[in-house]
Amino acid sequence: MQALDSGAPLPLLHVLMVEDKPEDFELVVRELDDSGLQINTTRVTTERELVTELGRRKPDLVLSDHACAAFDSFGALAQLRANFFDVPFILVSGVLSEALIIRALERGMDDWVNKNQLSNLLPAVLRALRLADERRQRRLLEVERDHLRQKLSAVHDLQGAGTMVQICAVCKKIHNDGHHWVPLESYFHAQHAVRFSHGLCPQCVQGYYPKESSSPEAT
Repeated sequence: MQALDSGAPLPLLHVLMVEDKPEDFELVVRELDDSGLQINTTRVTTERELVTELGRRKPDLVLSDHACAAFDSFGALAQLRANFFDVPFILVSGVLSEALIIRALERGMDDWVNKNQLSNLLPAVLRALRLADERRQRRLLEVERDHLRQKLSAVHDLQGAGTMVQICAVCKKIHNDGHHWVPLESYFHAQHAVRFSHGLCPQCVQGYYPKESSSPEAT
């Protein structure tokens, strides 16, 4: 997320808002518009509408009142986290108890903004978007780390005393995990990214090319 004072154009944000009061929805949209954010906002009032919108496209941000007529913010948060782990969720509601805020944070809420203090909404949105991006980057690093661990584990297993690889005694092809016989070079390249450079050892040169091996140039 780019800073508002960077001079660069901001990306268009798809904002999904759970709010059953049209007047409160308009106040929030006006606050975001006036802040300089470029937004495309969709309002939902029921859990069914929320599920439909989440299935239609991934939002960049979800804002939710706590107590809508049809369902509350905990239901909205549960639906969001069931679909997307990294989309920020901000409660935009009236005064809430400390216990309720803590409970929402434990379930994955990113922030809470009082409807009577909407000037705090922009800082909360920017902070939540930044943290969401950091979560995504951390998730990618964890995936790469796990992939590397798997490769290292495979190499370790191959080097272990108890590991057995089935190899043809004649053609030297290897029986891989897919139950196919593949050339030795292909197997090691696929499993461990090992590349081979072919040549002949002195014994093979002597066996296959005795004349060349006995010539002065071969010594």
